[in-house]
Amino acid sequence: MKLRGFTRLARISSCVLKENSYKPSLFCVSRRYCSSEMDLITQAKQSAAYQAIDNHVKNGQALGIGSGSTIVFAINRLAERVQEENLNVVCVPTSFQSKQLLTEKGLAVSDLERTPSLDVAIDGADEVDKDLNLIKGGGAACTQEKIVASCAKYFVVIADHRKDSKLLGEQWKKGVPIEVIPMGYVPVIRAIEKKLGGKAELRMGANKAGPVVTDNGNFILDWKFDETKDWKKVNMEISMIPGVVETGLFIDMAQRAYFGMPDGSVTFREKLSRNGTPECDESEK
Repeated sequence: MKLRGFTRLARISSCVLKENSYKPSLFCVSRRYCSSEMDLITQAKQSAAYQAIDNHVKNGQALGIGSGSTIVFAINRLAERVQEENLNVVCVPTSFQSKQLLTEKGLAVSDLERTPSLDVAIDGADEVDKDLNLIKGGGAACTQEKIVASCAKYFVVIADHRKDSKLLGEQWKKGVPIEVIPMGYVPVIRAIEKKLGGKAELRMGANKAGPVVTDNGNFILDWKFDETKDWKKVNMEISMIPGVVETGLFIDMAQRAYFGMPDGSVTFREKLSRNGTPECDESEK
C-alpha cells in the first residue's frame, strides 16, 4: 500500500492501541503542512485534509466533496494539485457551501444525475468512534453528505484530533443531527424521546430568527442521548419514524479516517476486512 507523503514511525507499536481500544488503528504517520501563524486546530485540520487529498486523489477520478471547515483545506489542496499536475477530476459537492468553494477554485463540478458513481468521497465529521462510525450534520448537510458518501467506492474522513473518540458522544456533546420535514418536527421529537430517551431539540439559527433550514428546505433536530447505544439499530429506528428524512449517524460507511494533530502530524485509522487486512482504495495502488 503506497501512502503518499507518509513517514512511518520507527515505533509502530506505540501507535497500535491495546485490546479493547482502537482496534482498527494500524499506523501513526507524519507530515507537516503547517505555518507558524496558524492556530493549532486550524493547523490540524489542514494537515489531515492535505494528507487525504495527496493519498487518494489521482487523475481521471470522480470525487465526492463534503462540507464543513476542514473541507475548505481539502478543496484548497485539490485546486493546487489540479493546477500543478494538470489533473482531470470532476467533483460532486454535498452542499451549497462546497459547490461555491469548488466553483471559486475553478474546479469541475458535477452532480449525481450526471456522475452517479464516485471513486472517492472525502468529508469531515463531528465525531469518529473506534469502529469508524460517525456523527455528522453539525453543518446541517447530513442528508446530502450521506447520499454522496454512499455513491463512492471509498469513503475517507478528515478531522482534527478533537473528533477522535472511543465511543460516540464521548467528546461531541451537541447530539445526533436529524433532518426532518418541517410539518412533522414535533411528532418526530415525541417519537424519538419515547422510543430512545434523551432530549431532541429543534436547531435554531444563530444569525437569523427561527430554525435552521437545510439546503433541502427542511429542519434539523439535535438528539442528545444519555448512554451508549447499538448505533446500527438506533439509526434504523430513527429512520423509520414518519417525517424523518435522514440521520447524522454514518454507520459502517467510512473506510479510513485521518486525524490532524496539533504539531502538524497526521494519524489515521482504517477499517479492516473480515480477514484482518485493510479495505483497499484502488487509488492508492
